Amino acid sequence: MRSVDLLLICCSVASLWRRSSLASPPKILGVAVKARSETLLTLEWSKAKDFSYILGYGNGTETPLTVSAEGSVVRYTVSSLSPGTKYSFVLYAVFKGVRQSAFNFTAVTSPSNVANVSVKARSETAITFEWRKVNSNNAFLYVLKSDRSESYTPMYWGGATATHTVTSLSPGNKYNFTLYTLFGGERSSGYNFSAVTMPPNVAKVHVMQQHADALELSWEEVKSRNISYILRHSSKYETTIPALEMDSVMTHTVSSLSPGTRYIFTLYTVYEGVRSRGLTFTSITASVTVTGLRCERISGGHALVVIWDAPSGQWTGVEVQMNGRNSRYLNGTRLKFDDLHPAFWYDVTLKLVSGTVRSVPATIRCQTDPRGVIAGVVLVLLFLLFFICLGLVNHRRKTHSRSDQTSSGRAEEGAIDAPARVKAQSSDPEKPPEPRVNKKRKEQPVYVNPYATP
Repeated sequence: MRSVDLLLICCSVASLWRRSSLASPPKILGVAVKARSETLLTLEWSKAKDFSYILGYGNGTETPLTVSAEGSVVRYTVSSLSPGTKYSFVLYAVFKGVRQSAFNFTAVTSPSNVANVSVKARSETAITFEWRKVNSNNAFLYVLKSDRSESYTPMYWGGATATHTVTSLSPGNKYNFTLYTLFGGERSSGYNFSAVTMPPNVAKVHVMQQHADALELSWEEVKSRNISYILRHSSKYETTIPALEMDSVMTHTVSSLSPGTRYIFTLYTVYEGVRSRGLTFTSITASVTVTGLRCERISGGHALVVIWDAPSGQWTGVEVQMNGRNSRYLNGTRLKFDDLHPAFWYDVTLKLVSGTVRSVPATIRCQTDPRGVIAGVVLVLLFLLFFICLGLVNHRRKTHSRSDQTSSGRAEEGAIDAPARVKAQSSDPEKPPEPRVNKKRKEQPVYVNPYATP
């Protein structure tokens, strides 16, 4: 055998021995991401015996990996990565420095959370949230998870902020939310926050008492836990009113107010620092009592004028009432009453009116002009005195007339009986005759009736 043939046979045997000493190339079935964060990726794959590995990156750099002899899997963590980024890798299987196979795969890091979520608007049944997009990247999606559901929010291209409204909520309730940033099918760790819906308003406020310097208010409590109230009035002053645990009706007195003044109030229900829309109402404090009340008589006594000073503060009118007459309302400071009786006393009551509020009544007693009555009484008395005097005069005249008539009758009777008496005396011889005396006959006076018709 020639030496050349022998050399070829030896080379062939060596080549066969060398091939038989190499292991068969392993088949990398796949690389799994066992853990990830914003800057880390933990990779895992099945290990082949006597093989080492090289991990190549998309930027061309490579990292040789040390493989432990124990276990059936290889686990390696890639660090110093960027959040929300997709990376390309190549995994090489190496035997005695020779790359036997390669496996290409991609993986993404977790996206960053949003920095903050604010409430842009809220109502009793809905809340609208707003946040800045992560890195102003419109490729990110967001998932909002609440106590009840989970919803994807739409992307708003061209803007730096995203908004989302959660509806069908209950008034005056607190809800917990988690907002996830979504990239490449992977979520961020989640931004946790809570928000409350607007509490309901008080249904109605009642004004129990209206004083000159205070107002007493009441309202039905809102049926919710941890509720308080804030009362704000025209001067922008606010008062916090804690709720009562046992009572269903709240009462509150607003003091240090001005008389006869209209105030605008707003009552808020407060839950977890969030106010309701607010119930606005108005009320007027009572005006002060009417001052400077006085009467003015009118000649003749059939009318009367009541006068008072113009009151301070806000008032819409004056209610004036006289006994026996209907109330009258006016805006002035004087009122005339007609068709009255002279020298009569009348009670007049005045109240300042401010809307539906009336002040404490002020009363005055006035008398109509008595001069006409006095003059009439004096005239009547004079007439009566005149008639009395006239009657007395007539009576005296009649008395004198009767007396004179009686004397005249008696004189006539004496003259007739005288001859008889003389004759009787002359027939008596023992008595001398009496001398005859001639008496002058009285004439009866003639009276003329001064009241007789001529």
